[in-house]
Amino acid sequence: MDAIKAGIEKVKEAVDSKKADDKLEKALDPNVKPSERLDAEFEANKAAAKAAEHHVKAEQYKAKHVNN
Repeated sequence: MDAIKAGIEKVKEAVDSKKADDKLEKALDPNVKPSERLDAEFEANKAAAKAAEHHVKAEQYKAKHVNN
């Protein structure tokens, strides 16, 4: 069960990482209004934090699975 949970967390991590990358591209695009770039940067940071959170959870489940 822990292996499945680790896999789910890895998928969530990948999705949030992709969101962060997409938002970061918008934040760095000079053709976008500055206010939208700031919002995109904030959203990119938020998504990156969520991805890091999922990474930690996945590693915990992985360690729990290996040790059992």
